[in-house]
Amino acid sequence: MTEPALEQLRKAKAEIIERLRGHADFAGAGIGLHDGRLVLKVNWRVLPPEAERPSKIGDVEVTHHAVGTIRAQSQD
Repeated sequence: MTEPALEQLRKAKAEIIERLRGHADFAGAGIGLHDGRLVLKVNWRVLPPEAERPSKIGDVEVTHHAVGTIRAQSQD
């Protein structure tokens, strides 16, 4: 399997953001590495059911990660 070009990854990232932006637990997306390959990484506050998590966008592999809710650190 050949690695997707950076332009393909950028288009897939824009598509996944557009597709998931209305989901309450969607926290963002980025380009990253998985097993030495470039992939699209989707971050979730809480992972939704597997049926709601696409594994590919075109030829681009998609991975999903639970990152929790981002909060400011306390000043204590």
